[in-house]
Amino acid sequence: MRYSLFILLFSSLFVSCGGYNEGIVQKEEKGFLKFVGNINAITVSIDEGKEFLLDPAIEVYQVKPGNHAIRMYRDNQLVLNRVVIVDNQTTMEIQIP
Repeated sequence: MRYSLFILLFSSLFVSCGGYNEGIVQKEEKGFLKFVGNINAITVSIDEGKEFLLDPAIEVYQVKPGNHAIRMYRDNQLVLNRVVIVDNQTTMEIQIP
């Protein structure tokens, strides 16, 4: 009787113990650029890459975290030339003049 009580108590303690789970969750490295203001006829070049026309339907553009050289043109005239630092999982808002 004493032995079966010990087994029952030990079994219930063993089953009720869920264990200890430990882990690190690291989010994917990406940042975002959001352009606000008058975006009509604005073309953008990021890090001297290919120029693209800003689309009003797209709210944010994904970039890698780090320093980025942003150049904006309206009617082939440079309206903004800035270097921004984008952190991981953050959105950098850029005001268009």
